[in-house]
Amino acid sequence: MANGKAARAILWLFQVWAAFAFVVIGIGKFRNPFWLAAFPRWGYSDGFRMLIGALEFAAGLLIAFPRTAVYGAVLIDAIMIGAFGTLLLNHEKLFPPIFWLVVVSIVGYARRKQAWRLAARSVTATVDTV
Repeated sequence: MANGKAARAILWLFQVWAAFAFVVIGIGKFRNPFWLAAFPRWGYSDGFRMLIGALEFAAGLLIAFPRTAVYGAVLIDAIMIGAFGTLLLNHEKLFPPIFWLVVVSIVGYARRKQAWRLAARSVTATVDTV
């Protein structure tokens, strides 16, 4: 029983940490001098930088809640795969996207059974018999 509580506490810790990190990182894409210089250096436009910032901000909000965490994790994972490719092509440090890919994937996997899903509707068809 104690192991279950500890595991849930650790999951919440990682989930809140990732949510906070990606909200801050997403906002940073709009005004942080590092990101303002890095995206053009990598060959990306300001519009792309802002799109990534908005998506990271949204993903950070999604991952904060158990019912939407899996969707935020998928979005962050897609962005981190792109970041990995960018850093690999530009011969830069690969640790940050790999680290966040692992952390966020663990959160998404752990929250997969709590994910929000559309309710299945039962539709009855009326058929005329001849």
